[in-house]
Amino acid sequence: MAWLKTLAETYDVYSHLAGVEKNDQAVLLPISHSTFNAQIEAAIDLDGNFQSSQKLEKGSDAVTAIPVTEDSSARSSGIAPHPLCDKLCYIAGDYALYTGDNKEKYFEAYISQLKDWAESEYTHPMVQAVYKYLKKKTLIQDLVKKGTLELDEVGRLTDNIKIQGLGQTGANVRFRILGSDSTGEVWKNQELYKRYSSYYQQKLADKKLCYASGKIESCSDKHPSKIRNSADKAKLISGNDESGFTYRGRFVSKDQAVSVGYDTSQKAHNALRWLIQKQGYTRDGSAIVCWMINRDMQIPDIMEDSVNAYSGIDDFDFDFDSIDTYESSSIRKSDTGKHFAEQFNHAVNGYAGRIKPDDRAAIIALEAATTGRLSIAYYDEIGAKQYLDAILHWQNHCKWRRTVKVGKPGEEKKKVTCECTPSPRDMALAAFGVQRSEWLEADTGLLRATVKRLLPCITQKSAKIPYDMIQAAARRVSMPQTMSNFVWYNDVLCVTCAMIRYNYEEGNRNMENFLKENSNDRNVLFGRLLAVFDYMEQRAMFEKDENGRVKEQRTTNAKRYWNAYSSRPAKTAKTIKQNLIAYEKKLNDYERMKFEEWTGEIMVPLSENGFDNTALSEMYIPAYYQQMEYMKHAFQKKEQ
Repeated sequence: MAWLKTLAETYDVYSHLAGVEKNDQAVLLPISHSTFNAQIEAAIDLDGNFQSSQKLEKGSDAVTAIPVTEDSSARSSGIAPHPLCDKLCYIAGDYALYTGDNKEKYFEAYISQLKDWAESEYTHPMVQAVYKYLKKKTLIQDLVKKGTLELDEVGRLTDNIKIQGLGQTGANVRFRILGSDSTGEVWKNQELYKRYSSYYQQKLADKKLCYASGKIESCSDKHPSKIRNSADKAKLISGNDESGFTYRGRFVSKDQAVSVGYDTSQKAHNALRWLIQKQGYTRDGSAIVCWMINRDMQIPDIMEDSVNAYSGIDDFDFDFDSIDTYESSSIRKSDTGKHFAEQFNHAVNGYAGRIKPDDRAAIIALEAATTGRLSIAYYDEIGAKQYLDAILHWQNHCKWRRTVKVGKPGEEKKKVTCECTPSPRDMALAAFGVQRSEWLEADTGLLRATVKRLLPCITQKSAKIPYDMIQAAARRVSMPQTMSNFVWYNDVLCVTCAMIRYNYEEGNRNMENFLKENSNDRNVLFGRLLAVFDYMEQRAMFEKDENGRVKEQRTTNAKRYWNAYSSRPAKTAKTIKQNLIAYEKKLNDYERMKFEEWTGEIMVPLSENGFDNTALSEMYIPAYYQQMEYMKHAFQKKEQ
């Protein structure tokens, strides 16, 4: 129940935003409200006279906030009308006349419920106008006259004509009241929200102990759906399986299992829905969101790489649009990636200074257990300072130089090459992805499970990346021919190196000194040797024609034999070396001397420390990368 209580507290912090539209962001729903996709909008005046109507196109504008009851928000069958906006069969008194389908009981239940609200002390002029109009029972007739609905040749409403892909008889209708205010939009009126919430609260009874809040309040056994999106029917809390084994054998009724206050449930579910839509990660059938519990402050998104984790924070003091400046020739005198990192780290330190000692943060991960059920796959609640320290530890120890797209959400992103921590999904794809098109792809269930396993590694400093995941990523690195060179290098090799680094850096061990600290490790030595072979052939193929184009472009022997090399390094190294004889002749004297020097530096200790065919561990991969970077830098320095 901790997650319910925490989300209810979060709703109270942001309650001033309930029902308020802000910068096209998701709207925090008021209590006793939900959403539906409206297909028709009818305009009437304050006296209840029909004025006009229109069909609504599918899109964000069609999503409409509506008042609901416990029964109507959870309805799947039976008669349970929404209080104001609803389907034609509920609100049209002439529905049977135009369809031949007797839905008189639906309309009677709706109009009786609307009348009770319209005549109560919590009424509103908009509610009264809708009631005055609908009791005339002419809705479909008026919609047909305006051409919003169409009849067939016998004068019946036909479902052969679709609105947003839905048959006309099942259309949802919302209302606009002309003359009431500037827009007359019923679904955006703040006063109407408040009055309905107050009206419905006094209708509730059955007060019990709420297991979440610990208070005696009106409880509910019907809880909201539409948590991940407006079409989501899965629920987090449900107890309608009376014929199964939900509570049989332990409890006589579902009330004995748990009781949750209506107010608490509404706040928690509305807050969770809003947080997911506003700042959540929703991919591969899961929804993950992290947020500040006790005050209105944005926090880094742990589902993004370390740079983009801060791009959604409005007051983060870093100009993402200035990436072009970092890449310009005026700054290219030095390492642009280093310059970018310095500026970015300065902004991160400034952000961290705004965290207060009593701030609290939470993270929750949801996934679909069945079609109608959601499960909480992960939940954690920690101090915001502890949370940020854990994220910074993750980002500082699990980073590697690679190319990423950076920018504010909704804006065009730009590429920058810098040291950054890959996102959990990047790691899952590096371990299990297959390139079928431009990028890596993998089974959604496998991605979802892998991302979930990585969450504790981010929020808890002591948790290491699972070793089987690193092994899987290492196997993908050993198959460079199955991917494009960019994807293999940037999305597999660099990401795998970052994962290895996180588990390696402990105590005094640091990846900056990796080659020195492991100068006699056979895995590291074999990794360095592979880099020497690979770069030697690359340098030999750099020979250019009179037009400045590389004469020969193909996969190197090192990459062709990579998989065999990782399994039988000594035997495969001899094969690669033999194949490189022809390429050595294309090198100039300085290049030949340097490669011989590096090969000797590696082979002397390797001959004494396991030059055999025992399979290599994943440690050969960062050794390959660092040796390659060292050699490139050495030649660049010579050429300059």
